[in-house]
Amino acid sequence: MLSNIFRNPELKRNAWLELKPNRVFALLGLITLAFIITATAMVKEDLSEYYKMAEFLMNTALFILYLITGIWGSKNAADAVADEINQKTWDRQRMSGQSPLTLTIGKIFGPTLLQWLGGLSAMLVYFCAALASENVGQSITNGLIYIALVLLMNLSALLFSLLTITGSTQSAFSHAKINTTLFFILSVVGVGWLSFYLALIGEEKGAISWFGLIWNNLTILISLLIFIGWCFIGIHQNLRKELQYRNTQKYWLAFLVFTGLYFYGFTWNMPIYTSDYSTSYIDPQLLGLNAVYYHLALVCLVFFLLTQFLLIFERPTENDYTLFLQALRKGQFKKTWQHAPLWFSVALGLTLSLLLLFTLQIAGLAKHQLPRIFRALEILSYQHNFAWSYLAMVFLVLRDVLMTRTLLYRSKYKNKLLSLALYYALIYWAIPLLFMIVADHRVSAENYFLPFFRAVGWFSPVVLAGQALAAWWLHWRYFTSQTRTS
Repeated sequence: MLSNIFRNPELKRNAWLELKPNRVFALLGLITLAFIITATAMVKEDLSEYYKMAEFLMNTALFILYLITGIWGSKNAADAVADEINQKTWDRQRMSGQSPLTLTIGKIFGPTLLQWLGGLSAMLVYFCAALASENVGQSITNGLIYIALVLLMNLSALLFSLLTITGSTQSAFSHAKINTTLFFILSVVGVGWLSFYLALIGEEKGAISWFGLIWNNLTILISLLIFIGWCFIGIHQNLRKELQYRNTQKYWLAFLVFTGLYFYGFTWNMPIYTSDYSTSYIDPQLLGLNAVYYHLALVCLVFFLLTQFLLIFERPTENDYTLFLQALRKGQFKKTWQHAPLWFSVALGLTLSLLLLFTLQIAGLAKHQLPRIFRALEILSYQHNFAWSYLAMVFLVLRDVLMTRTLLYRSKYKNKLLSLALYYALIYWAIPLLFMIVADHRVSAENYFLPFFRAVGWFSPVVLAGQALAAWWLHWRYFTSQTRTS
């Protein structure tokens, strides 16, 4: 296996382009200079009373890793396929005879060889300094976590760009210029926020548990490695499609099942504040169906956010989407699954999860209790009118699905994302804000578009159903006209 990796033609090509002696020596020289400046500043300012040299070196190494491998490397990773398309060489590479696995490894690590050389060189200093730290085991684990975060950042940048490219006309004829800046920013900001949040969790030991296990650095590292594996599979599946292989839905369905089970296990423990300002945590003591309701709420939120993300960034060709609609209309379920976009299965999972969630409330089998992060999600506790709340959420998702698909294929903008961004800005911010102003700041007015933050009655699902019906009419009108034209 290792011999095959080192024979990878994509890695060899990028090594020849990236690892030139002058570039390698210049990068290593700058990294060495950064450590020298850090050590000199500490000695000159006499900070040894407050900090140890090991801590300074470790923090410098993490900054270098994030700057070089994280930010610079993620930009190169996002451009790995886009640059090939922009330079008109992607079609030739697709016909080169490389296997999807070979191409996946080459596209992940090839464009970032120089950045990983710099980042791992800095982390070598980190691990040497960690041996002199107060808690050697924790410092080493933290270093591995940051390496995993940076690798996840690189993989996310490439996966987000492929999600837009794969199957679209941009890759089919190699004629369109692709800008990956958005995907690069999205991966850097997203993983950067994740690392910040994980650091906060690490400081509050016992605040979160997962299936009864206290969430700690080891569970964080294992989780990151698992999601790195899923990103690798996602990139491999997208490149398989680019190489004209036929994919099945089995990996995607397995990922959805894993995601549901993974987030189902989290519990936000209740804080107890003592007189000496220290904090301890206790489990909320959820039992039976109350625990199912509590955990299922988080799964619904994750599926909702994943559905919206895919509606924005997944862009199959109009022909593939038309085949999916035709198979769905005719009840050809096997063909429907073959042509189904990724958001379809997530939306089904969201609908079923919401149905189970509200069924527990309608039947009186579970007491309304949500994690602390859901304090504002009042829709789930509105005076036992849970059927209205369920319908409101379903119609909201259906509205977004129909409108985004119509805008994606009907829009004349070269950058389709502008149309989708304008829609979300209007429907989730501008129009609700206008309603609130016209209604003299009565918050209930926003329920007509955002039935999340306050209780909803029968009128909210009726209005959302009207919006979904209008979106369906636009969707039906466009695709009917396209069918007649063709």
